[in-house]
Amino acid sequence: MILIIYAHPYPQHSHANKRMLEQARTLEGVEIRSLYQLYPDFNIDIAAEQDALARADLIIWQHPMQWYST
Repeated sequence: MILIIYAHPYPQHSHANKRMLEQARTLEGVEIRSLYQLYPDFNIDIAAEQDALARADLIIWQHPMQWYST
């Protein structure tokens, strides 16, 4: 299974990510975990996330690149 961990605080502002997720949802064997949607209060279910990671054959971390800019 391919796991996409999607962590964008403002997904409505990202046209590229919107298109990428739309296409990824049509693929068999892809699971998308949108962290801001799943955990709006930041109370993360650690066991659920560990389970998703353990089941994955491939993990894609999708997040805004400006987090790494100066």
